[in-house]
Amino acid sequence: MARPVPRAFRCPHCNAPLPVQAGQTHGVCGYCGGEFDMEGSTPGHPLPRPVPASPAGLQATMIVVGVAALVVLGMSGAAVAFLTGAPAERPPRPQPPPPPVVTRPVPPPVIPHPPEPAPAPERLQWADRAPTFVDVNGDGTEDLIGHVSRHEGGPSFSHVIAAFDGRTFQKLWESLPSEGPDASRVTKVIAQNGRLVMSEQRAVDLLELETGKRLGRAPLSDSPRRLCIPPGDTTSVWVEVVDHQHLIFDTRTATTKPAPRAPKGCATPPLSPQTCNMSRPPEHPTTCERSSYPPSDIRGFSTKYLYRSNGYTLSLGTRWPGTQVPLVALYAPGNRKPLWHGVVAERDALELRDRAPEVGEITQDAVYVVYELEKGGPRLIRRDLRTGAVAWDVALPGSGPFSELTALWVREGRVYVPQWGRLDVLDAATGQRIGAVGQ
Repeated sequence: MARPVPRAFRCPHCNAPLPVQAGQTHGVCGYCGGEFDMEGSTPGHPLPRPVPASPAGLQATMIVVGVAALVVLGMSGAAVAFLTGAPAERPPRPQPPPPPVVTRPVPPPVIPHPPEPAPAPERLQWADRAPTFVDVNGDGTEDLIGHVSRHEGGPSFSHVIAAFDGRTFQKLWESLPSEGPDASRVTKVIAQNGRLVMSEQRAVDLLELETGKRLGRAPLSDSPRRLCIPPGDTTSVWVEVVDHQHLIFDTRTATTKPAPRAPKGCATPPLSPQTCNMSRPPEHPTTCERSSYPPSDIRGFSTKYLYRSNGYTLSLGTRWPGTQVPLVALYAPGNRKPLWHGVVAERDALELRDRAPEVGEITQDAVYVVYELEKGGPRLIRRDLRTGAVAWDVALPGSGPFSELTALWVREGRVYVPQWGRLDVLDAATGQRIGAVGQ
């Protein structure tokens, strides 16, 4: 039989008064939500009623709840990122400490110096009227060796023996002659046996051909006058001395031995009325003499100079009688009748200076003559040896009335015109200037 339900019933959990109805056996507390059975169960101890929270406690509770919510949201986001494949941010790795700073000294800035001015070109003057022709550098072209003067500023000059390239006319080497009161005289140089022999004040020196280096020296009793290679000799040089104590100089050993008699072709002709010019090099292969007696007389032709080479005779003179006009004539070997003769150049006679030409040269195929104009200076003309036809007629570069031109040198297709201060080089075929040594 069912137990009677009390009219007043309290929740067994929270002890809250609950309304009951007749026949009700089961209920739910409207306060705590706890279930209860009204039949057979005794109400338990009532749960303590919740104490209402203070405002401060309620605020702390809200903060804790907010932090928990943020943590839950963060964990939810990480889970979602993991599930969707998005890489989660990794905590940054600790960076290594930076290396210690090394302080290096900073060099001072380099201030470039202004470039040094290029040295001024040497002011050289050709002093030797007889150049030495020899291939110094082995390029197949004859080079030039001779005495030159170098301007040192003001009236000062230094004197050297120098070699010049035959193609570029640049200096190859130089060698100082001995010092002394006679050092400024024109020094003679001659090539023999692959070496050079150079005259000094009272000595002769042996020089290396390629460099000008001194290899030996031999004293002399007096100043040398001339250096000459005896015909057929390949190792020696005959030295003519002013006091006639002549010597033979051996280029192999730089030793000497007496040679009082001059070899054939080496004796210097004594000065006489037949001497063309005291400054004419005695070693020139073409001889010259003053003479009024040509191989035969030509009507109206007064001869003054006779040049001889290879049997040919070149006569230089003037017209006579009447106004003087420079004339030229050529005689073949053994023939008293001239091959040709006439006015020195194909010009109006009034343009020519009224004096006999003084410088000429004979080669195997041509004749070269230096003549002067009344206005215009010296000129050089080339004429055919056998017909006298004019090949070319050119002005000598830079020539003046005091050029002291005494001889021409024609070698290997070139014409060398040595004047005081300069050695001009012309092309023998055209007369064009190739180059020069000196100023």
